[in-house]
Amino acid sequence: MDAAAIDDRLREIDEQGYTILREAIEPDLVARLRDTIRRLQRELDVKPRGNRSEGRASLRIYNLLAKDRVFQEMALHDAVLPIVERVLDEECLLSGMTAIDIGPGERLQGMHSDEIVMTVPRPHIALMCTAMWALTDFTPANGGTWVVPGSHRSDREPRRGDEARAFAVEMPAGSVLILHGSVWHSGGVNTTADEWRLGVNVQYCQGYVRQQQNPYLGLTGEVLATFPERLLRLVGFTLYRGIMGHVDGAAPGEVVLGADRFRERAYDETRFGRDALPAGKH
Repeated sequence: MDAAAIDDRLREIDEQGYTILREAIEPDLVARLRDTIRRLQRELDVKPRGNRSEGRASLRIYNLLAKDRVFQEMALHDAVLPIVERVLDEECLLSGMTAIDIGPGERLQGMHSDEIVMTVPRPHIALMCTAMWALTDFTPANGGTWVVPGSHRSDREPRRGDEARAFAVEMPAGSVLILHGSVWHSGGVNTTADEWRLGVNVQYCQGYVRQQQNPYLGLTGEVLATFPERLLRLVGFTLYRGIMGHVDGAAPGEVVLGADRFRERAYDETRFGRDALPAGKH
C-alpha cells in the first residue's frame, strides 16, 4: 500500500473511527488461517465461555502466536501494519490476538470500545488500534461486527440504547476492519441456522500501554526463537522510546533472549542527547 492510499485510510479512521480493507488478504493465507483455527478448536476442545462479553454461542482462542506459526503473518501483514503504525506509532505493541467464531443463536455482545478500562479523558488520540480479520464472510445475519460511526469522538463509553446507532459490517472473507481504539463496536447477532462467522481480532496499543494478553508469560523461548525481529519488537522485547520496559537498564530482548541485536541501555545519551534526557533522569 502506497503512502497516498494509507493517507486515505487514515482520513477515514479520523472521520468515522474505522476503515474497511476489502479483500486485502491473499486467499491462500485466509484459507490457511481458517483451517488452522478450526483444527485448534478440535484439538483444544474449545467451548463457549458462557458470558456476555465472550459469548454463549461463540468459540474463542487467545494467545494465537503461541499456537501456530501461521499467525505471525497476521501481526506483520503489509496491508495492515503500516496503517496501524500511523494510527499509533512505529514503536507500538501487539496487544493480543484472538480468534472469535460466532455461532448460530449468538446474541449481541454488548457495545463497548477497546479502551474501556482506560481512564484518560475522552476524546483522545488512539491508545489502541484493532484489526478485525474476516476469515469467513461477515454479514448482518451471521454476526458481522456492529460499529457506531464517529463514536471515537465521544466523551464517554456507550450506554444502553446506543446500539440503535450502530450498523452491522458486511465484508467478504479476506477483508480487514481497522478500528480506532475508542470507537464503539460489538460482536453481532447471529440469526442464521448453521453459519459460523470466523474472525481474528488483532489488537495493537501504544508502547506505553499495558498489553491485553501477556506475551512474556504466554510465549515460550522455543516459540520466540521462530519470530522475525519486527515481531519480537512488536511483542515488547525492545525499549519503548529508549526507556520503558527495561530490566536493570537493559532491553528485555537482551536479558531474556540473549540477543545482542537488542542490546540497548535505558536513557542512552546517544539516543536522546546529553542535554535532552527525558523525565525520570533526576
